[in-house]
Amino acid sequence: MTTIQMIALDMDNTLLLPNKTLSEKSTHVLRKLHQNGKKIVLTTGRPFPNVKNFVTQLGLNQPDDHVILFNGGLIKNIYTDQNILDKHFILEDVTDIFNVIANLNLSIDIVSHDSVFSIKDFGKSHYVDLVGQLIPYFESTLDQLPQAITFNKFVVCATESQLDYLETVLQHTPRLTQNLSFVRSRRILLEFIPHGVNKGTALSKLLTHFSLTSDNLMAFGDEENDLTMLKLAKVSVAMDNAIPSIKQVANHTTKSNQQDGVAVFLENYF
Repeated sequence: MTTIQMIALDMDNTLLLPNKTLSEKSTHVLRKLHQNGKKIVLTTGRPFPNVKNFVTQLGLNQPDDHVILFNGGLIKNIYTDQNILDKHFILEDVTDIFNVIANLNLSIDIVSHDSVFSIKDFGKSHYVDLVGQLIPYFESTLDQLPQAITFNKFVVCATESQLDYLETVLQHTPRLTQNLSFVRSRRILLEFIPHGVNKGTALSKLLTHFSLTSDNLMAFGDEENDLTMLKLAKVSVAMDNAIPSIKQVANHTTKSNQQDGVAVFLENYF
């Protein structure tokens, strides 16, 4: 049997409890695996300030510890703080699609390495309720944004039906999405990332960095943005609370995030 050497973990609704904390059980199991030489890679849509506390809790502070952020747009070496991948936008890249989203009366937040900017031109956003205050959060008009700003993603937080409609519009307007990709990370959150960015591609790069292959990878997920990494991994695990398409792709299912499904599966497997 091929040895699993890297464990890739989506965070929200996968590794984390519903209250966005890491359970004692998950912490214990993952720290033990890490101490035994397994590479534990948090693979998330979040920016680093919203991951840092969990990195510390899990003891991911060794020279070869990495984290994948922004749904695969950034790979950071936690120990050195150096990035081995950083795919981002500038404002010119997104002018046309911002106009379309604005015409649908939907809000937009842009997320850089260390800040979130809620764009006041597009109305009140509820994204701050999802990301919390671990990262500096500003309300700004487009004109007030720093001129040289780069950002790894922008997001639209809205009702499920509003996002379904927006996705339909975008699918019928391919010129808008030539330079970007969009993916649901929750039913109420649509994330926009540079073209070709996804968790699977980032994990492939990280595996190559360590002279490993997908046969050495185990991955856990629950949502559409986890699809590429579950397809890549030799051992792919869907949470019991995962959407149906994720359960279809994964070759295993575990208990829900509320029931410590990640830790339960890892204990049984290893």
